[in-house]
Amino acid sequence: MPKRVDPPRARYGDPDWETDGANWPRSADSAFYGVGGFVWHVQKTGTGPIAVLLHGTGAGTHSWAPLIPKLADRLTLITVDLPGHGFTQSPRAFRPSLPNMCRALQALFAELKLQPDLIIGHSAGAAIAIHLVARHRQAPRLLVSINGALKPFDGMMRTLAPTIAKMMSFGGLAARLVSRTSSGDDGVRKLIQNTGSDPESVAISPYAKLLQRRGHIQGALQMMAHWDLTHILEDCSKLSMPIVFISAEGDKAVPPEVSKHATRQAAFGTYFELPSLGHLAHEEDPARVAEIILNAWDRVKVKPQDTDGAKGNL
Repeated sequence: MPKRVDPPRARYGDPDWETDGANWPRSADSAFYGVGGFVWHVQKTGTGPIAVLLHGTGAGTHSWAPLIPKLADRLTLITVDLPGHGFTQSPRAFRPSLPNMCRALQALFAELKLQPDLIIGHSAGAAIAIHLVARHRQAPRLLVSINGALKPFDGMMRTLAPTIAKMMSFGGLAARLVSRTSSGDDGVRKLIQNTGSDPESVAISPYAKLLQRRGHIQGALQMMAHWDLTHILEDCSKLSMPIVFISAEGDKAVPPEVSKHATRQAAFGTYFELPSLGHLAHEEDPARVAEIILNAWDRVKVKPQDTDGAKGNL
């Protein structure tokens, strides 16, 4: 059995479980595991085949809280704070590139003896899910991308964006600025509105808590600084299992054309577009997103013996 550890002592500016974890969504499902120099925050609930859910840049396990109850009767749901995000603490020298993120997750899965039957990713989490399967020997029965950030920066921005992110993250200056301007409820509402989502349909408090912590913001900026999606569409073409691309019509962060293009690259890709929703569609309308996921899961036709109990040692 993998050994649980105590929540990490918060480094300066990091989210602190003792204080920030109070009233955290689904905190009763939380556990911490030390693997490869990381202290991972992992939540588990539900019954049935295993589904791993990977959040996007700047979010955390809380992003999945509205969707979890819609799936928990059919699936064992495992959510993870990505390195540098939420309550997962990374080694100081860790560089959060896409391959490094996948290697770290692969080590966590190996330690927990997890063999996901389904991987669901939102935004950058979708890119991680696809890369993890295409290049790191994961073989789920189904992949789901929700507003997947699956397009490299175009033209000059391909060079400038990571450089700007590195400059912004140097010394934590940008993290302090973002924390000051965005951590209040009004600032969070504005950020959510700028993604095309309705702030009144999204839980504000967890985002506000994280944006008060410079360590979380720094982790998101560092992820941007080391992000390279040059080969992500090639990864899509390597997938041998069905992948569902869910896109929101009103997404201002990742327009539907990105998912449409990725669907064409995947041999077994299916596309769904949701009207009147934005980038946080799974938080705005979890029932509709769950319906698409479960219908796709039913089409996979899981063998009866795979539904008897979830694999894994959490």
